[in-house]
Amino acid sequence: MTLLRGLVGVLVGLAVSVGFVQLLELMLANAVAGRALQSMDDYALVLNTLPMLGIRLVVSSFMALLGGYVCAKLAEHDEMRYTMVAVLFRAIALAGGNTAGYMPRTPVWALAVLLIVSSAAMLAGGAVRAAAAAATARKVGPYRDPVAGEKS
Repeated sequence: MTLLRGLVGVLVGLAVSVGFVQLLELMLANAVAGRALQSMDDYALVLNTLPMLGIRLVVSSFMALLGGYVCAKLAEHDEMRYTMVAVLFRAIALAGGNTAGYMPRTPVWALAVLLIVSSAAMLAGGAVRAAAAAATARKVGPYRDPVAGEKS
């Protein structure tokens, strides 16, 4: 059951950090262009301007943070292990999708920056959830153990 929960966490984390980001980016590109874009080259032309790359960095980092948190929350045990698996699969999916043309082409330098920053954000989301789970596990009954520097 733990393995199944972890794998579900990885899949949901990927759906949030890759799938939802792609949907948001395509809606943003259509809104900025002012019309429905027809090809991946049209999307790439709109999405690869410097201001849009900045927006993409912020959006993908925030969604990766959320995806890492959700992945760790669903995994329940070994939160960081499953978050790292999701980060690895996410990097492979984004690099492969960019190379194969399944998503708008991004310059290599921009893709590297997006992957590095958003991967760190996804790990941070998993770490936040892991820390919250550890803090919850330390509580015993209605009372909790004293925190360092706190009087008992």
